[in-house]
Amino acid sequence: MPLQTTATAVSGGADPVDGRGNDWAFTVTYAPVQGDLVTLELTDTLTGVQTQVGAGYVSSVVPTYAFTFNNRVFTLGASPFVASSAFYSALTFPATWNDPNATGNGFTTMTNWYAGPATLQAIAPYQGNLLFANRNYVQVWRVDPDPSNFAAIQTLPNIGTFAPMSVQPVGDMDVYMLYDSGVRSVRVRDASNNAIIADIGTPIDLLIQQVLAPLSDAQKASCPGIVDPAANRYWLYIPTSNDTPGTGPVGKIYVFSYFTSSQVAAWSTYSPTFQTAVSAPGASYPSTGAATLTYTGLTVGAQYAWNPGANELYITVDGVKYYKGYVFTADATSLVVTGTSSANFTGQLNAISYFVPQKFEIFDGQVWVRDTQNNLFQYGGSGNAVYENCGVTAITPFIDSGLAGNIKSYSGVEAAFTGTWEIEACADYVANVFKQVYFNTQSTYSYKKIGYAAKGTHYAMQFNEYGAGYARLSNALMHIDNPPQGYEK
Repeated sequence: MPLQTTATAVSGGADPVDGRGNDWAFTVTYAPVQGDLVTLELTDTLTGVQTQVGAGYVSSVVPTYAFTFNNRVFTLGASPFVASSAFYSALTFPATWNDPNATGNGFTTMTNWYAGPATLQAIAPYQGNLLFANRNYVQVWRVDPDPSNFAAIQTLPNIGTFAPMSVQPVGDMDVYMLYDSGVRSVRVRDASNNAIIADIGTPIDLLIQQVLAPLSDAQKASCPGIVDPAANRYWLYIPTSNDTPGTGPVGKIYVFSYFTSSQVAAWSTYSPTFQTAVSAPGASYPSTGAATLTYTGLTVGAQYAWNPGANELYITVDGVKYYKGYVFTADATSLVVTGTSSANFTGQLNAISYFVPQKFEIFDGQVWVRDTQNNLFQYGGSGNAVYENCGVTAITPFIDSGLAGNIKSYSGVEAAFTGTWEIEACADYVANVFKQVYFNTQSTYSYKKIGYAAKGTHYAMQFNEYGAGYARLSNALMHIDNPPQGYEK
């Protein structure tokens, strides 16, 4: 019989249908109760592959915190049944949480061994491991691609947080967080790599406790934090009980500067504000009559920042003349600027508005802020080098120079800085009145010491910055004519 080498198309059939496996019907004899979770695991008898149907690891979990670490997404939940458990996705598959065939997804219960189960608040990287912060304790866990290899390394009681967003890693050896007593740190003790609690917030603990006292639990829990990548400084925003965007009042951003090589450990506070330029009152001062220009249309009770230019002599606010940069609250709808006759107007008046930070985030090496009105702010502008004439004040505590009981004679001050600074000094801690010693844009060292004559057992220095550009205070010293024996002046 000859071989047939041609094919004839099939015709006259019905619509095509894709192939499919067998349908199996089965019955589960079960009387469900409201709130029950049901999971079915179907096993292929030939391959052993399991398919999970129904509730999985994260079913009914309401996520309250999410964190990415080593190709996994970790999340914490609000349900009372999972409050002390951490859930994690499959490796490299952030959307896979319930697959028994996937690698690495699951959950781990981190029971509080000091009391009953408590809600986990936040997660942070620590020495290649993960630190889990509870309300009143923290645990350090070693994590692994295989969840069965997870292990608790260390537990520290009497530290934790009620503000999940305040928990921030500083490098890989330090984690900061807001606690009832203030800001605390978990850091490496020594070569053993064991963690200890460090009271980095001691200088401002009393202040923070007073700020936290009138806040509700929800307001305390909302305190956001971040670490500025440009200077590695920790930021923490704490609201007031009545934050009012626009005119204020609002809370403060507490900033911790910690530089071990320079022996600097200091706290600063910043107001969350932005500035909007007020239209200039004219192009130049009149050539005849008084060399003045008048700002109009100001809002009484609003705050403004004044920055004089090269041709401005002073601005008059409430009958007082100010010859330098100044932040003030308007008590009238107009202000008068006095300048050089017939010269161009070079000053700038900005309206100050307050906002309430809700979430800090780092993107492309800069700090971004989302406020409670869903506005987005970029700290430092597009190039991270934009500065406002917001004014900066730095003040030292009263210093005894070695012997608190000795009356000393002070003869001058010196300081190194960039920008426009006013230096003030005080040698009477009872009166606490500072006297201006120097005001300039140049450091004092090229002029030798700047004269300041006073006597006292203690002294303090205050530095006020005025200007709209970059400013830096590097160092300062006080000259003592009769220092205590053995003390270098």
